[in-house]
Amino acid sequence: MTTIQRQWTGKPGTGTSTQDPAAAEAVFLDATLSLLGSLAVAPGAVVVDVGPGAGSATVALACAVGDQGRVYAVDLDPAMLDATLEAARAAGVGDRVRPVLHDLEDGTPALPEAADIVWSSWCVHHAHDWDSAVGALVGLLRPGGVLCIAEGGLPTRCLPWDIGTGRPGLEGRLDEAHDRYFAQWFFDRPAAVRPRRGWSEILRGAGLVDVTAHTTLVDFPAPLSEQVRAVVLAELAARVRRAGPYLADDDRAAWARLLDPHDDAWLGRRGDLALLSARTAYQGRSPHNS
Repeated sequence: MTTIQRQWTGKPGTGTSTQDPAAAEAVFLDATLSLLGSLAVAPGAVVVDVGPGAGSATVALACAVGDQGRVYAVDLDPAMLDATLEAARAAGVGDRVRPVLHDLEDGTPALPEAADIVWSSWCVHHAHDWDSAVGALVGLLRPGGVLCIAEGGLPTRCLPWDIGTGRPGLEGRLDEAHDRYFAQWFFDRPAAVRPRRGWSEILRGAGLVDVTAHTTLVDFPAPLSEQVRAVVLAELAARVRRAGPYLADDDRAAWARLLDPHDDAWLGRRGDLALLSARTAYQGRSPHNS
């Protein structure tokens, strides 16, 4: 077994409201490595990373499998595959990464070999049918192989309860509005299937055994570094943009001020901005007699 270690730092944040996937992954990298740590990646292993983003997990996995191992990066977006390959080459492990252009909605991708480990982070919840998507991932495993998906956790907290702009509890109401946005987006799709159960049960329903869950804390107390602050501001701006139609008028007005660098209330000037969250991964093993 190889211990998965930090090998990739991503790009520095820009301080704008446009989220940089590489910068965000760098901020959450230690949490990702903590979740990957339970996978016991062995040198020479075949690993599949579904939805690799900017490539931070892919690079860590490629470092762990060694010269004789392979990591298949699967995504429906060619630009994300390009970013993943760029990150792998920069880390000196580009020859271990194989890009695969595939949409998980189309079922199990056709790979030339079965996988020892399949990893997917914050990807499956975008699928129309979570059970079918997990089943597609299970189809990649060899008997005894392990699937691990990072989904869920706890809501992120970045602001004090009362920030002096708008009504107290602003961030909690943003969570509620964003949840309403996601439900509307999810069920507006004609093929959407209501999950009706949690991720552990979905993995068991797909035939996996020894299903477990583990959670890691993301804790950046105030005052934040410039890089973490930029990621927090960008993520808040993205959440407000998505949840905007579901926010009360006064909350929308408050967020407009808080996210405007030209306003005296801009969050970027606050010394009490923080980043606290928890991320959970669910994993299970394919039976040896499958």
